[in-house]
Amino acid sequence: MSDSENEQQKKVVLPQIIMNVYDTQYQVVRYVGQEILKWKLISEPESWDWDVYWTDSGVHAEMLSKMKQHQKVNHFPGMYILARKNNLGKQLTKMRRRFPKEFKFFPFTWMLPSDSQDLREYMKGKGRDEILIVKPEASCQGRGIFLTKSLDFISPTEKYVVQKYLGEPFLIDGLKFDFRIYVLVAGCDPLRIFIYTEGLARFATEKYLPPHPSNFDDLCMHLTNYAINKNNENFVFNEDVQRMDIGHKRSMSSVFEKLKQEGRDIDQLWMDIKQIIIKTLCSAQPFLKHQYTTSQPNNLMNNMCFEILGFDIILDNSFTPILLEINHSPSFTTDSPLDQYIKANLIEDSLVLMNVNREEKYRLIQEKHQEMQKRILTGRNIKMTQEDRKAIVEQYQLIRDAYEDEHLGGFEKIYPCDEEYETDYYTQFLNYASDIFEESTDLIASKQKNNWKSIKINKT
Repeated sequence: MSDSENEQQKKVVLPQIIMNVYDTQYQVVRYVGQEILKWKLISEPESWDWDVYWTDSGVHAEMLSKMKQHQKVNHFPGMYILARKNNLGKQLTKMRRRFPKEFKFFPFTWMLPSDSQDLREYMKGKGRDEILIVKPEASCQGRGIFLTKSLDFISPTEKYVVQKYLGEPFLIDGLKFDFRIYVLVAGCDPLRIFIYTEGLARFATEKYLPPHPSNFDDLCMHLTNYAINKNNENFVFNEDVQRMDIGHKRSMSSVFEKLKQEGRDIDQLWMDIKQIIIKTLCSAQPFLKHQYTTSQPNNLMNNMCFEILGFDIILDNSFTPILLEINHSPSFTTDSPLDQYIKANLIEDSLVLMNVNREEKYRLIQEKHQEMQKRILTGRNIKMTQEDRKAIVEQYQLIRDAYEDEHLGGFEKIYPCDEEYETDYYTQFLNYASDIFEESTDLIASKQKNNWKSIKINKT
C-alpha cells in the first residue's frame, strides 16, 4: 500500500464519542452512554476532551463560549428563567396580562415580598375562603410547602412563591395526581421543541378531601411529589415494567388509556398540553436566544445545547391541564423498573435526536479544519453577508429536519409547526416576549448608567 493510500485510510478513521459524566449523580446516564450508545465515559472536572458534557446543574454562558462546534452540553444558559418558581411566575404573569385567555393555564401567582400588597388586595376581595399554597422560592421535592387561608402565617420578609391552590382537582381512585411530562428543547434560535410520548403519573397516597385547616398539614393528600409520598406507608412501588398501570407512580400512557376507556378526550388533552409547552417556551425564547448567541455567535446549526425539561401538569375537575412548575434538571433516579425503562429510553432518544455520532463529529471537525485552512491561505477572516448567513441557517435547519424526522424515537416534534396558521399563532407570543426582554434590558442598562454616574459624582 502506497503512502498516499495509507494517508487516505487514516483520514476515514472516525473519532470516538466521549461523554464527561463528572457532574451527574445518575447511574442511568452512565448506563445509556456506555452500555447502549457504546461511548467512552470520562469523569474529569477539568477536561475539555469530550463531545457531550452531562451535568445535573445549570450551565453558565462562559462554559458555552469555550466549547467547540462539535461539543454539546445538556443545558441552556439562562433556562433558570423558567426553572425557578419565581421567574416562571413573573414570566407567565407578564404574558397573561397581554394574553389573558391564552395564558390562563397557570395559577394566579405572587412573588413575595415584592407582590405582598397585590396579594393582600386579592385576599381582601376574596374574603377568607381562598386557599393559598406557599412555596419557598428555592425549594424542590416539596420541601417547605404549606397551605394557608391567612397571610398572617406567611413571613413578610421571606422569599416565597404563593399561588392560588387548586382545590378541586381531577381525581383517579379518589387520589390527586399529576403528570411529569418530558420535553426536549433541541435549539433556541429558532426554538426546536419535542415532547416525549411517555412520561410519569405521580399519585398522592392519601384519599383527597377538600382543603380545610384541619387537613392543611396532610401533605400526602395535597401534594403529588414522589419525594414526599414514597415514605408514606400506603405507597405502592411499581415492580413490573409489564404492568405500568400499578402503584402510586405509573406510566403516563397507562393513565391516558384508563381515562380514554372512561370516555375522556385524550387527543384534546394532549393538544392542550402541547400548547402549554410551546407558549411557555415562547415566553422565554428571546432571553435564551440572547444568552446562546452572545456565547456562540457562529453556531449556525443551533445545536450545541439541549435540555430535557420536566413539565409538571395537573388536571382540574373539568379535565383542563394546569401547569404547576418546570424542572430544568428532572430526577433521573431509577428506583423502580418503570423509572429505568422510561428514563433510559428518554435519555437515549434525546442523545440520538441531537445527532451525537462519530460521523457527525468527524464532519464538524473537518469543516472547522477547512475553515482554518482558508483563513491561513487568505490571511484574513472570511466575513459573510446577512443574506449568506440566513441562507446557511435555513440550509442547516433543513438538514436537521430531515435527520430528526428519521430519528424521533419516542419523541413528537411540536415546534416549529407544520402549518403556517400555527406558526402565526405562536409568533404573536414570541414578538411580545421580545418586547418584554428588550424593555428589561433597557431598564438594566439605564440603572447601570445611573449607577456609573453616581460613582463618578461621588469620586469628584
